[in-house]
Order: sequence, then C-alpha cells, then structure tokens
Amino acid sequence: MKLPSLRVERALQVLPDIDALVPLRAFLVSASRGGRTVAEPYGTVGKRVVQPTDLRAFIPRAVSRLADHLSALYESAVDALEAEERGDLVGSINALIAAGEREERAGRPASARAWYAHALRIAEELRDRLPEIQALRRLGRLDASRGEFDLAGRFYQRGFALAEAEQDRQSAALACHGLGQIAAAQRQWAGAISWYTRGLQFVAEESPLAADLRLALAEVSRQQGETRAADDWLDQAQRLFRNIGEPEGMARALNARGQLDSDSGNRYRAFARYHEALAGLPAGLHPEVEMEIRLNLANLHIAQGRLPDAEDEIRRAEELAIAHNLTRQLAQLYTVLGRVRGSQGDEAGFVFFEKAIELCRGREPEPDVEAAAYLEYAKFRRGLGELDECRAYLCRAQELTTDSGDAEVRARIEAELAEVGVG
Repeated sequence: MKLPSLRVERALQVLPDIDALVPLRAFLVSASRGGRTVAEPYGTVGKRVVQPTDLRAFIPRAVSRLADHLSALYESAVDALEAEERGDLVGSINALIAAGEREERAGRPASARAWYAHALRIAEELRDRLPEIQALRRLGRLDASRGEFDLAGRFYQRGFALAEAEQDRQSAALACHGLGQIAAAQRQWAGAISWYTRGLQFVAEESPLAADLRLALAEVSRQQGETRAADDWLDQAQRLFRNIGEPEGMARALNARGQLDSDSGNRYRAFARYHEALAGLPAGLHPEVEMEIRLNLANLHIAQGRLPDAEDEIRRAEELAIAHNLTRQLAQLYTVLGRVRGSQGDEAGFVFFEKAIELCRGREPEPDVEAAAYLEYAKFRRGLGELDECRAYLCRAQELTTDSGDAEVRARIEAELAEVGVG
C-alpha cells in the first residue's frame, strides 16, 4: 500500500533538528518533488512533497554516510593522539585541522570551529609558528563567514604577523585577502584596498590567489564607482584565470563584468556576460557560483521590469539550491522573489519572506541573511500601507545587525527607519 506524500515543511517539523538526522533531513529536501505544487505561484521548498518510502530506502545510505563521517573524525582524533605520543605536535595539530575541515565541508561550522580552536590551543605551545598560522587562518575564515568580523579580524591579523615574521609569503597573502574581505564587508574601502594590494606583494604572479586579489580589487573599485579602475583589475584577473586554466574563477570574473556593465547601464552586455559565465562553468561543480550568477540575472530582469523572467530565473536557481541543500542561498532567493511580488502589488507575496526568515533560523543561524530578509519584508509591508508592521520588521532587522553583519544592509536599514520616522 502506497503511503500518501508528505509536504517537506511538515516532514521537517516531525523530524527533530539534531546532528544524527542531518543527512536524512538534507536528503528529504533534495529528494523532494514539486509535482503540481511547484507550478503554484506561491510554492516554496516547504510545499514540495516527499514519499516516506523514499526516505526509508535512503536509510542505509544515510547510516553509511554518517558512519563514514564519524569514522573519519575518530581516525583524525586517534591520529592526533598517536602523533602526540610520538612527540609530533605538528602532526597532532594537522590531524585536528583535517577533522575541522571535514566538519566544515559537512555544513557543521560550529563543530568545525571547535576542532580549529583546539588545534590553535596546542599550536600556541610550539616554537614552530606554521601550524598556528594554519589554525588562525581557518578560524578567521569561518568567523568571517558567520559575520563575526571583529573576532575574524583578530585571527587574521595575528596570522598575518606570524606569517610575515616566518617569511611564509603564501600565508601572508591569504591573511591579507581575508582582512580585505572583512574590510569590504564593512564598506571600509580604503582598508580593503590596502590589504588586497598588500597581499599582491606576497603572492606568486601566476596563481589563483593573485587573480582572486585582483578580482577583489575590481569589486571594491566598482563599489566606489571607479569604473575604469574596476575594468583594469578585471582585465588582469581574467587574463590570469585564463592562463592558469581556472573555469570557476573565469566565471566569477565574467559575473563581475556583468555587474559592472549593469552599473554602467549597459544591460544587454550584462546579460551576455552572465550567460557567458554560465556557459563556461563546469556543470554541477560550483553550485554557489552558478546561483550567484542566476541571482544577478534575476535582479537585472527586475531592473528592466521583466518580472516573469526574473521569477523564471529564480525558480531555476531554487532547484539548484534545493538539490545541493544551499539553505543560505535559498533564503536569499525567496527574499528576492518576495520583492518581485511586492513590485507586482501582490499581497500574498509575504509567504516568500516568511519562508526566507524560517530558513535563516536553522541549526546554523544566518543573521545577516535574516536581516536582509526583514529589510525587504518591511519595504513590502510599507508598499501595502502597513506602516506598523514595516517599523516592527525594520527594528528586528536592526537588532540582527547591531553587533556585526553587512555594513551595507545596516546602512539601508537605518535609511528606511529614518524614512518611516523611527530612530
């Protein structure tokens, strides 16, 4: 007897959000099917359906994956102990870092951070500074990705000082890149330029990092409205990515070209850049990059008033996010989709904001994405004349960005608060 299908949102409510069920919950989402519900104008991932029999069939694979993951972590732990017994503290630290990287790839940043922090505590006892530099860089990257910019900056600064003292040029360049990203996220453009430029002094010319630093400098120039400088940096980045055979990097550079063209008002050329970027991206290997490009395409359609085309592009990106369990990006997509519906004066578009906010409150919270969702939700409510709700959502967005977060979003929130008479 065939059991009735379950909606994803209901299935996720039934299953507790605990570590042991992470693989099953992820499979539940990625294996869900839309059927007629995806064609519904207000369908989100929660409205998709899943067959309990499919989940039962997945159990052996889920158990196997979990066992493999735990086995690898235990192997790393034992490797660390054996290295300690041999007096090889560097080997012990490397084993701990390897475990952290495995946890990070599995989408468990909090657990990954615990491994890295433990590695750092041991590394601080050594005279050899290289293991400490490695642990500091990983902690800086992880905290920056979570919006903890002050803490991330301290890790990167310390790592940079040690790398410079040890004449570890690659690590010094990586620390400069990280510090530049933190400054850029806080819209501290002069600081970002300084760190990115400094990084170029340490890095080998024909390398992916050299291209990444130039791409970052192009983005800072674009943000400052310096089109010519951005164009020059992009030329250099594209040349390097082409020379070293980096299709993913080339796609990111073309995506940046599209943004630059869009800013300049050349939207047809921007469309061409985005489509060229998608065409050159290896299929299925870089879903996050592909989603960013498709989101830019959607925003370009919105700017031209082509809202149905924008929604089509968002739905394509939605399928990609669901297949790869990209929760953060999925929340961003639903925020944009809510904005599209708001532009159409569609009151029912609130469902997309509600789903975006819900997605941001999982096991690994996304306060910066949630703040951006609340900001757009507030503007949506304002467009409907619901000023009390608008103010409440803006205040919630402000709370989420009080201590950290994207400076651009924070500035937009403050501007909206001033317009509706708050603050």
